[in-house]
Amino acid sequence: MNTKLTIIVDNTSTGLLKGEWGLSVLVEYNDKKILVDAGASDLFLKNIRGLGIEVKDIDYGVLSHAHYDHANGIPAFFENNDKAGFYIRDSVDANCYGKKFIFRKYIGIPRNLLCNYRDRIIMVSGDYKIMDGVYLIPHKTKGLSDIGKRESMYRKTSAGWIPDDFSHEQSLVLETEKGLLIINSCSH
Repeated sequence: MNTKLTIIVDNTSTGLLKGEWGLSVLVEYNDKKILVDAGASDLFLKNIRGLGIEVKDIDYGVLSHAHYDHANGIPAFFENNDKAGFYIRDSVDANCYGKKFIFRKYIGIPRNLLCNYRDRIIMVSGDYKIMDGVYLIPHKTKGLSDIGKRESMYRKTSAGWIPDDFSHEQSLVLETEKGLLIINSCSH
Protein backbone atom coordinates (compact mmCIF):
# COMPACT_ATOMS: atom_id res chain seq x y z
CA MET A 1 0.00 0.00 0.00
CA ASN A 2 1.75 3.07 -1.26
CA THR A 3 0.27 6.34 0.06
CA LYS A 4 1.31 9.93 -0.65
CA LEU A 5 -0.43 13.20 0.29
CA THR A 6 0.24 16.50 -1.48
CA ILE A 7 -1.25 19.79 -0.30
CA ILE A 8 -2.44 21.53 -3.45
CA VAL A 9 -4.05 24.59 -1.81
CA ASP A 10 -4.15 25.88 1.73
CA ASN A 11 -4.03 29.24 3.47
CA THR A 12 -0.40 29.99 2.68
CA SER A 13 1.73 30.23 -0.44
CA THR A 14 4.72 27.90 -0.56
CA GLY A 15 7.33 28.08 -3.30
CA LEU A 16 5.54 27.77 -6.63
CA LEU A 17 2.14 27.11 -5.02
CA LYS A 18 -0.20 30.02 -4.41
CA GLY A 19 -2.47 30.03 -1.37
CA GLU A 20 -6.06 31.01 -0.65
CA TRP A 21 -8.54 30.57 2.16
CA GLY A 22 -9.51 26.97 1.50
CA LEU A 23 -8.09 23.51 1.07
CA SER A 24 -7.33 20.96 -1.62
CA VAL A 25 -5.29 17.79 -1.05
CA LEU A 26 -4.21 15.14 -3.54
CA VAL A 27 -4.05 11.61 -2.15
CA GLU A 28 -2.16 9.00 -4.12
CA TYR A 29 -3.14 5.55 -2.90
CA ASN A 30 -1.53 2.65 -4.71
CA ASP A 31 -2.24 3.47 -8.36
CA LYS A 32 -5.25 5.77 -7.74
CA LYS A 33 -5.45 9.54 -7.30
CA ILE A 34 -8.09 11.05 -5.00
CA LEU A 35 -8.71 14.80 -4.78
CA VAL A 36 -9.97 15.81 -1.33
CA ASP A 37 -11.70 19.18 -1.68
CA ALA A 38 -11.14 21.63 -4.52
CA GLY A 39 -10.50 24.89 -2.67
CA ALA A 40 -12.35 28.19 -2.91
CA SER A 41 -11.68 28.77 -6.63
CA ASP A 42 -9.93 27.25 -9.61
CA LEU A 43 -6.54 27.98 -7.99
CA PHE A 44 -6.10 24.27 -7.30
CA LEU A 45 -5.92 23.74 -11.11
CA LYS A 46 -2.98 26.12 -11.48
CA ASN A 47 -1.19 24.65 -8.47
CA ILE A 48 -1.71 21.02 -9.46
CA ARG A 49 -0.53 21.71 -13.01
CA GLY A 50 2.50 23.51 -11.56
CA LEU A 51 3.36 20.24 -9.81
CA GLY A 52 3.21 18.41 -13.15
CA ILE A 53 0.02 16.51 -12.29
CA GLU A 54 -2.76 16.16 -14.85
CA VAL A 55 -6.24 16.86 -13.43
CA LYS A 56 -7.71 14.51 -16.04
CA ASP A 57 -5.82 11.63 -14.38
CA ILE A 58 -7.56 12.00 -11.00
CA ASP A 59 -9.76 8.97 -10.32
CA TYR A 60 -12.00 10.19 -7.46
CA GLY A 61 -13.06 13.42 -5.80
CA VAL A 62 -14.19 13.72 -2.18
CA LEU A 63 -15.85 16.72 -0.55
CA SER A 64 -15.01 16.89 3.16
CA HIS A 65 -17.91 19.26 3.90
CA ALA A 66 -20.30 21.69 2.25
CA HIS A 67 -18.46 25.01 2.65
CA TYR A 68 -17.37 27.22 -0.25
CA ASP A 69 -13.68 27.20 0.63
CA HIS A 70 -13.61 23.46 -0.03
CA ALA A 71 -16.22 23.20 -2.80
CA ASN A 72 -16.06 26.22 -5.12
CA GLY A 73 -13.37 24.61 -7.29
CA ILE A 74 -15.52 21.54 -8.05
CA PRO A 75 -17.04 22.98 -11.27
CA ALA A 76 -13.51 23.68 -12.58
CA PHE A 77 -12.56 20.11 -11.63
CA PHE A 78 -15.45 18.72 -13.67
CA GLU A 79 -14.53 20.93 -16.63
CA ASN A 80 -11.01 19.47 -16.63
CA ASN A 81 -11.71 15.86 -15.67
CA ASP A 82 -14.37 13.90 -17.54
CA LYS A 83 -14.23 10.63 -15.62
CA ALA A 84 -14.10 11.09 -11.84
CA GLY A 85 -17.16 11.39 -9.69
CA PHE A 86 -17.19 13.53 -6.55
CA TYR A 87 -18.32 11.76 -3.36
CA ILE A 88 -20.54 13.97 -1.21
CA ARG A 89 -22.69 13.25 1.86
CA ASP A 90 -26.36 12.80 0.98
CA SER A 91 -27.21 15.57 3.45
CA VAL A 92 -25.29 18.20 1.43
CA ASP A 93 -27.43 21.02 0.11
CA ALA A 94 -26.86 24.66 -0.77
CA ASN A 95 -27.96 25.79 2.67
CA CYS A 96 -24.93 26.67 4.85
CA TYR A 97 -24.69 30.14 6.37
CA GLY A 98 -22.51 32.01 8.80
CA LYS A 99 -24.15 34.51 11.14
CA LYS A 100 -22.69 37.70 12.52
CA PHE A 101 -25.01 39.76 14.66
CA ILE A 102 -28.30 39.73 12.72
CA PHE A 103 -26.67 39.17 9.33
CA ARG A 104 -26.36 35.80 7.59
CA LYS A 105 -23.82 35.18 4.85
CA TYR A 106 -23.97 32.22 2.50
CA ILE A 107 -20.88 30.00 2.99
CA GLY A 108 -22.03 26.82 1.21
CA ILE A 109 -21.32 24.94 -1.99
CA PRO A 110 -21.90 26.63 -5.35
CA ARG A 111 -25.68 27.07 -5.43
CA ASN A 112 -26.28 25.08 -8.64
CA LEU A 113 -23.62 22.42 -8.09
CA LEU A 114 -25.97 19.56 -7.21
CA CYS A 115 -28.25 20.28 -10.17
CA ASN A 116 -25.65 21.12 -12.80
CA TYR A 117 -23.43 18.13 -12.07
CA ARG A 118 -25.88 15.52 -10.79
CA ASP A 119 -24.43 12.95 -13.19
CA ARG A 120 -20.95 13.39 -11.65
CA ILE A 121 -21.88 13.64 -7.97
CA ILE A 122 -22.17 10.47 -5.92
CA MET A 123 -24.29 11.00 -2.81
CA VAL A 124 -23.27 8.68 0.02
CA SER A 125 -24.68 7.83 3.42
CA GLY A 126 -23.33 5.94 6.39
CA ASP A 127 -19.91 4.31 6.21
CA TYR A 128 -19.09 3.99 2.52
CA LYS A 129 -16.39 1.99 0.73
CA ILE A 130 -14.97 3.74 -2.35
CA MET A 131 -12.56 0.88 -3.11
CA ASP A 132 -10.48 -1.64 -1.21
CA GLY A 133 -8.77 0.16 1.66
CA VAL A 134 -10.51 3.52 1.07
CA TYR A 135 -13.61 4.58 3.02
CA LEU A 136 -15.77 7.61 3.73
CA ILE A 137 -16.95 7.93 7.32
CA PRO A 138 -19.55 10.49 8.47
CA HIS A 139 -19.22 12.40 11.70
CA LYS A 140 -20.87 10.49 14.51
CA THR A 141 -20.25 12.78 17.46
CA LYS A 142 -23.40 13.75 19.32
CA GLY A 143 -24.25 17.39 20.02
CA LEU A 144 -22.61 18.90 16.95
CA SER A 145 -25.48 21.36 16.54
CA ASP A 146 -24.29 22.94 19.81
CA ILE A 147 -20.96 23.57 18.12
CA GLY A 148 -22.76 24.99 15.08
CA LYS A 149 -24.64 27.40 17.33
CA ARG A 150 -21.47 28.35 19.24
CA GLU A 151 -19.61 28.99 15.96
CA SER A 152 -22.57 30.91 14.48
CA MET A 153 -23.01 28.45 11.63
CA TYR A 154 -26.55 27.70 10.49
CA ARG A 155 -28.45 25.78 7.85
CA LYS A 156 -31.55 27.10 6.14
CA THR A 157 -34.30 24.47 6.07
CA SER A 158 -37.98 24.39 5.19
CA ALA A 159 -38.62 24.53 8.96
CA GLY A 160 -36.46 27.66 9.31
CA TRP A 161 -32.93 28.33 10.55
CA ILE A 162 -31.26 25.57 12.55
CA PRO A 163 -27.73 25.37 13.97
CA ASP A 164 -25.46 23.42 11.65
CA ASP A 165 -25.07 19.84 12.89
CA PHE A 166 -22.29 19.19 10.34
CA SER A 167 -24.05 16.12 8.98
CA HIS A 168 -22.55 17.18 5.65
CA GLU A 169 -19.02 16.38 6.89
CA GLN A 170 -17.09 13.22 6.21
CA SER A 171 -13.59 11.86 6.65
CA LEU A 172 -11.57 9.92 4.11
CA VAL A 173 -10.03 6.87 5.78
CA LEU A 174 -7.22 4.88 4.20
CA GLU A 175 -5.81 1.55 5.31
CA THR A 176 -2.01 1.80 5.25
CA GLU A 177 0.84 -0.46 6.37
CA LYS A 178 1.23 1.73 9.48
CA GLY A 179 -2.48 1.72 10.35
CA LEU A 180 -5.43 3.93 9.47
CA LEU A 181 -4.84 7.35 7.94
CA ILE A 182 -7.75 9.72 8.55
CA ILE A 183 -8.10 12.82 6.38
CA ASN A 184 -10.52 15.50 7.50
CA SER A 185 -10.19 19.15 6.74
CA CYS A 186 -11.92 21.52 9.16
CA SER A 187 -13.27 18.99 11.66
CA HIS A 188 -15.98 21.33 12.85
